[in-house]
Amino acid sequence: MWEQENAQQTQQPQQAEQGYYQEEQYVDIGMVEADAVNAYMARVFGWMFIGLLVTALTTVGILWGINNVLAFEDFLFWNLGIIMIVAIVVELILVVTISSRVTKMNPFTAKFCFILYAALNGLTFGFVALMFAYTVFDNPMQTVGMAFGITSVAFGAMAIFGMITKTDLTRFGNLFFMGLMGLVIASVANWFVGGAMLDLAIIVFGLFLFMGLTAYHSHNIKHHYAQIALSENGAEAVGARVDQQGLASNLAITGALTLYLAFINMFMFILRLLARRN
Repeated sequence: MWEQENAQQTQQPQQAEQGYYQEEQYVDIGMVEADAVNAYMARVFGWMFIGLLVTALTTVGILWGINNVLAFEDFLFWNLGIIMIVAIVVELILVVTISSRVTKMNPFTAKFCFILYAALNGLTFGFVALMFAYTVFDNPMQTVGMAFGITSVAFGAMAIFGMITKTDLTRFGNLFFMGLMGLVIASVANWFVGGAMLDLAIIVFGLFLFMGLTAYHSHNIKHHYAQIALSENGAEAVGARVDQQGLASNLAITGALTLYLAFINMFMFILRLLARRN
């Protein structure tokens, strides 16, 4: 499941940066009013947490339906494969749409696409992750809660670092991209050759990679806002079909999606790490 997220994660930042961000025009965030930046970052993280909440509620709703509605349980049992394939395809389309049309999409449409993606992820990711926990752990809900807590602390620490560091993290974009490609290749190889040590190496590497990506994206989101949303005629400069406020709103949704994907992947790697200990 997390391989799909990796592909989305890889595709999304590449498209976003090509669409509205040029590193050679790097903007010093110190030139931007701090209150405006803080309000914008609060909006980004707010939408990210809304996405996580929608995913969690969707997963809980599916589990409730399975346990309480026989017709729903039978429908899901006989059609789960088709439902999963359709949901994954729609998720990929939504990610590409949000990423590639950030300067053109109506802000309401961008928000709707993000919420729809988070809801679908409650099935493709949340449901599968919970089934994995029930299969592997003696106390699945306690372990899921522990994994979520660890992920929240690690994610928060790296996000704060990315926002406050004076180092230009945008120069590490290619390095993270190569890391993602290496992770995908190693994971595919692990399907064929297997091995406990290789699996552990993939888990540890993936966890640290997405921790680094959390800092990288948090840093970039601030500077995207500084370069486009606050610069004079920023919307017109990138050919946006929305006004400055609409572009800022769309950038917040794109940033929320990027951080949401990083959080989800960190959570899965931590859950897999706990499974090995168990």
